[in-house]
Amino acid sequence: MKLNTLLYVALFSGLGVFSFLLLINYATFPDKVADVFHSAGTLAFFILAFNVLGYATIRLSTWMDNQYALNLHRRWKLISVYVVVMGMFFLLNYGLLITAKLLAGAARPFMFPNGGWRILITVWLVELVILGLLLANRSMRNALKLQQEAAALQEENNTARYTALQNQLNPHFLFNSLNTLISEIRYNPANAELFTQHLSDVYRYTLQCQNQRLTTLREELDFLNSYIFLHRVRLGDCIHIDNRLPEVCLDSQIPPLTIQLLAENVIKHNVIHMGKPMTIELFYLEKEKELVVRNRIQAKKSATAFGTGLKNLSARYKLLCNRDIVIENNLQEFTVKIPLLHE
Repeated sequence: MKLNTLLYVALFSGLGVFSFLLLINYATFPDKVADVFHSAGTLAFFILAFNVLGYATIRLSTWMDNQYALNLHRRWKLISVYVVVMGMFFLLNYGLLITAKLLAGAARPFMFPNGGWRILITVWLVELVILGLLLANRSMRNALKLQQEAAALQEENNTARYTALQNQLNPHFLFNSLNTLISEIRYNPANAELFTQHLSDVYRYTLQCQNQRLTTLREELDFLNSYIFLHRVRLGDCIHIDNRLPEVCLDSQIPPLTIQLLAENVIKHNVIHMGKPMTIELFYLEKEKELVVRNRIQAKKSATAFGTGLKNLSARYKLLCNRDIVIENNLQEFTVKIPLLHE
């Protein structure tokens, strides 16, 4: 900040000295006026006047940039203010000359014979070029800073929203799993240890994924196997995964817990028991580069519409890669198509 202030002081002092030297060397004045101009006091006054006006211009420019820099509908206000600033610099040069002539007692202080006007306008135009470059540079830097801050805030917001959407493992799943574990310990102790291992794997994976935006399809399938095992113990051997995914797509990436969310959606909204088993099909559309998850519809009478989980998944894809999932329901089969990502 101090360095910028010193640079601005040097710049506006330089403008004052430049204007002073150009006016006294190339404009023709009466001897009395020339004597007034050729003094250290006049030079100091030029420097002071240019710094005061320059400081006011910088402060005004900063305020205007913060108010209107990113608002295209109000750019005319910026232009209006800068036109006023241009006029003020012209009046500054003109006023300094008039003041010097008045102090010297010139007969016609408001007249500039012998090319005086031409020199005055030349000095003013040079000042405008330098000032214009300065203000344009400041405006661009301020606009870039505001855009970077806005982008950083948006990224922070997206990260928070993405994390919130990702942490959607149904709490009822934990309660059901613990109840199942208690039952297994009592009636099937040999299976209780395996059940506990898979439950541990599920929650370990969930915790690991909290700081990840993407994971491989291979890892998701390993997690799905543990997740379905837990449900199979609770529901019986009536839920199956028909995995027809080729090896070539297993290193593709998807948001963590994607397949789990779809499997949970199937279990939540369908009747599943030994008399009505459920098969979740997984296959790959090579041309579209999409993972397809499909199941037969065996809707519960009290089932709510397919909504929250799929909306969360769709929102995650929007935040992550600005793409969407495809949902198809023909009343016989429910299909979700998930774009596979490649970094």
